[in-house]
Amino acid sequence: MKSAVLEDARKIVVKELPKPELQSHKILVKIEYCGICTLEQRLYTGDMKIYYPIVPGHEASGVVMEIGERAGTAFQVGDKVALDMVYRCNVCHFCRTGQSNLCENRFNKSVRPLGGFNEYILARPSQMHMVGKNLTLEEAAFTEPVACCIHSLTKLEVTLAEDVLIIGAGPMGLLHLQVARAMGARVFVSDINEDRLKTALELGADAVFNPAKSDVKAELKSLTAGRGVDACVVTSPAVTALTSAFEGIRKGGRINIYTAYMGTTPELPIDLNTLHRSEILVTGTEGRTSEDFQMAARLLSHGRVKVKSLISRVVGYQDLAEGIEDSISPDTQRVLLGTGQ
Repeated sequence: MKSAVLEDARKIVVKELPKPELQSHKILVKIEYCGICTLEQRLYTGDMKIYYPIVPGHEASGVVMEIGERAGTAFQVGDKVALDMVYRCNVCHFCRTGQSNLCENRFNKSVRPLGGFNEYILARPSQMHMVGKNLTLEEAAFTEPVACCIHSLTKLEVTLAEDVLIIGAGPMGLLHLQVARAMGARVFVSDINEDRLKTALELGADAVFNPAKSDVKAELKSLTAGRGVDACVVTSPAVTALTSAFEGIRKGGRINIYTAYMGTTPELPIDLNTLHRSEILVTGTEGRTSEDFQMAARLLSHGRVKVKSLISRVVGYQDLAEGIEDSISPDTQRVLLGTGQ
């Protein structure tokens, strides 16, 4: 089988390795597609390190090929599945208290985390999620990022008829938009890229703003009877995005700093007394739980989240390094590795 191994920063090598031998308690899955996320980008550039060598990839979809005799009866050969590629030990404090997204061992070298850039993988039934027959495997590769959005918006306790501001209209911003709409919210999107704002409108945004061209704070006040939005998700690492979040939120509102920051971490652009007196809640979210993942698989299968317009390019192994470089561009949405390309 083919396997893309990251041996060092910006050094990814495609190797021919033996196909994994079936184990009694596992299932052999042929990976068809794997999204290139910011995690893979940062591993590739060296801005983030787990260990070298490593096979990246955690947004994978594929087809069941073989089933171990002790792997249960939930899956059949030929089933289309989305794969939860981030390890969970199920024994640490966080796994045992319903916070498996914070598992202390999720990147432990001994368990070989990630691995979506392999052509085949042995999977535990617990990390596999069935997807609808009408969902393509390209679309199914978005299950993991949709799960992250579900976790994010659930943490913010978004409810029916609330006003939600999404800052950043990249792939994660546009997925947040659709999940928030599925939860019954009115959703506004802010970005400086006009093409991305156009896509946001096509995907159902109730209003979009370009902070380089308009007064977003004033427009939000106008749309919310002077209050500001109930909840805000920051998906852009720009420092100005944080400022916009605090300017647009109402008293008692909730802000999720969804994005991660590389290099110098910006300070919160708000006076602590204002935070105190306004009862604004600020949180962050990391990854997703198994429950979020299952909900994402169903949401995609039911057609409530549309992802085809977010696929900028599908690359094969021979063009993977170029595809990762392309995925970093602000003009790109999601690039997928297609193992059969």
